Formats: sequence, structure tokens, C-alpha cells
Amino acid sequence: MNKFLKYFLIFLSLLLVVVPVIFAVILLKSSQGAFEHSYNDQDSARQSNIRESKVDPSKDPISILFLGIDDNSGREKNGQSTEQSRSDAMIFSTLNTEKEQIRMLSIPRDTISFIPKVGYYDKIAHAHAYGGPKSSMDSVEATLNVPVDYYVRINMEAFVDAVNELGGIEYDVPYDINEPNTDDSGKIKVKKGHQNLNGDEALAVARTRHQDSDLKRGQRQMDLIKKLFAKAQKADSISKLDDVVEIVGKNAKHNLSYKEIKVLATSYLKDDIDIKSTQLEGKDDYLNGIYYYNPDIKNIQDTSNLLRDDLELPKIKDKLEFLNQRVIDFYGTLIPQTEIDSSLLRKSQNDSTSNDDNDENQASDNKSTDSDNQINNNNENSQQSDANQYENQRDDPNQQNSNQNTQQQIDPNQQQPVENQQPNAQETPTNQY
Repeated sequence: MNKFLKYFLIFLSLLLVVVPVIFAVILLKSSQGAFEHSYNDQDSARQSNIRESKVDPSKDPISILFLGIDDNSGREKNGQSTEQSRSDAMIFSTLNTEKEQIRMLSIPRDTISFIPKVGYYDKIAHAHAYGGPKSSMDSVEATLNVPVDYYVRINMEAFVDAVNELGGIEYDVPYDINEPNTDDSGKIKVKKGHQNLNGDEALAVARTRHQDSDLKRGQRQMDLIKKLFAKAQKADSISKLDDVVEIVGKNAKHNLSYKEIKVLATSYLKDDIDIKSTQLEGKDDYLNGIYYYNPDIKNIQDTSNLLRDDLELPKIKDKLEFLNQRVIDFYGTLIPQTEIDSSLLRKSQNDSTSNDDNDENQASDNKSTDSDNQINNNNENSQQSDANQYENQRDDPNQQNSNQNTQQQIDPNQQQPVENQQPNAQETPTNQY
């Protein structure tokens, strides 16, 4: 196989290194079986809710959501399946052949986002645990108002094996690191300074966020892309690429067809492809006593328009196109784990098309009070007994979902708290955010 084609495949892999895992598209003849193992044809027919028609990578700019899943063998032993796993990190990428450009957006895992699958706000990393890749794609669309055309999902152990196969990578570690290893059975310690990292050490560098932040973590992950791409291009790595592809092919799921992958490989073999990166800006926030990364709505709009321009879509001029802003205008804040009234999907809470809508808007003044009471009730209930338990549970959506069963939630029809009501994602339109 043409070595430049292999470079492109490894580049796609490196996009996922930062999530932190590897995606390798299985195009080598010896890897046909691995491709079939990684391809999910059930998701292949998905069309973005924001698109009028399904994209064609041979002529349209496209987007790919890269998902790194924390489903190590230690978690599997405890009964956690891949579909129940959180996304350890997310990178949304736009690919535009006319611009000869790839843009990567690192989405902090704690970003507060509307999760259409369950109908309420939560950490965007939890979307995958609620409904797999499709739920993650829908949540990114709800947050950014940009179409997500494809996804690629791989586990972190594939990253470790692939980096080891390439003989490690050179990296200047910013500080001493002490992180759990891939199966949570021990610790990986990495000293500050320039050194050659093996797979476990590189993964620890990509994952750590205890001494800085999710944003710094995302930047390190972006830096690793370039380092690993350079390593894969070295002459002594060429002979190892087949094995790398085999390793990751057995640990991947995606909805790119074999034909679509070949089109992408052909389109992005050029040496002058411009690789850009960006991040969401925001602030640390505590809602219902739980930590979230709360993105700035103006930055979301600017970022969305940047991505929409890449995808050759019209820019959004009104911030009310974003659900976050409409919820803030309606409730006064974002309220995690509270069912969102479908009327919030209108551009403005004052929009009305019927008497029922007018009645609904008449009651909206009471909603803010009800929702404030809801937050107080949530804090008083036993979702966690103290701040330490909040911290221990903050990354477990399955446990939070279980706690939600005993939590009071707002019924938009009755305007009264209702015990044990489960959000009904079917009632929440997902074709327009």
C-alpha cells in the first residue's frame, strides 16, 4: 500500500490519540476483517438533524466526532459494558477539502450540555453512557448547533498498545504525573521534563488534569497529535504501521463505510493540509453541588460559526438559536437533571402560536420559582450525603441516573414537582435545537 495512504490512516489515528485513544481506518488488505469488526452499519444511515440530506465525503465538507472511551478491563470485571462507559474525552473535527484544512475542537468532558436522549442537562461525557455514540453526537449538536456527520470510538488500551508498537514518543512533560494505569490496578508515574514515553506514560500525560484543568489537558492532547504524527512518518516506523492498524481495528467502532474512508484517504494525502485546533472558553461552575465546565455562550456562538463556515453552512446571528441561551432566559440558569419543557425549544419564551402556548407562557413566571425550589430540594435530598460523595460520584452518570429516580423533577404540564418522574426523551424534539 502507498506509504502516504498509511500516513493518512495514522493521522486519523492520531486525532483519536488525544481523546485519548487511537482510531485506525482498516484499509490494508490484511486488515479487512478488522475493518468489518469496527464498522457499525446500524449507525451508518444516521443523518444529522441539522442537515437537510446526508453528506457525501467525496464532494461535501464533513464532520467527525472522535470519542475516547474509558472501558478498561478493570471496569469490565466490575460489570461495566462499553455502551455504559463515559467518553473520557471528545474531539469534534471538520474536514474541508476545498480549504485543504482539518479543524479540531477539544470539548472538555465536564462541559454542561443538554442530553436529548434523557431530556435534561448533564456533563457531556455522560451522554455516551446514556445512549452510546448517537447520544454523544446528538448532545454535541445540541451544544454547538453544528451537524455531526460521523463518529469514531476507541478504547484507551488500543492507544497504549499502538504507542508501544511505534517505540514510544518524545514529549516534554510539563510536571510530575501520578495517574492510574489502563486497568486501574496501579499507578503510572512520569517525571517532569523531556523524555521518550511508552504507551502507559503517554496515556497518563494525555489524561491527567489534576494539576491544571480540562482546557490544559485538551491542549496537551492537541500537542500529542503532532508529536505522534511526526513519529509515524519516520522511516523506522513504516514497517510497524500494519501492526498498529491491526491493534486499533480490533478496538474501534465507527459509522464510516469502507468507501467513505477511501474517499477521505484520497482527499487528505496532500502535504500542505492545514491542521487547526481550538477550544471552548468558559468557567468552572457548581450546579446542584456538582462541578461542571460552563462554556461562555458568546464563545459557543463564535465557535459554532467558525465550524459552520468550515462546513459551508450559514452563520448564526442570533444567540437564541442556542438552547443554552433560551434555557437561561427562561429559567434564569441551567438546571442539571431537570426535565426541559419542550416550549424552551422555541427561539423565545414569548413566542406563542396558540391559546395553549399563551397559557404556558403565562405560567412561565412561576417556573423560575419552581426551578429554584427544585435546586434547593435537590441539594436537600440524598443524591450524595456530603461534598466528598459528590466528588466521588461526579463522573458516574449511571449512579446519577439512579439517584434521579428519587429526585423531584418539574412536570411542565402541572408546574408542580412530581416524585420519580423520568425524563421522556421522546417528547423532546431533536430535529431542531
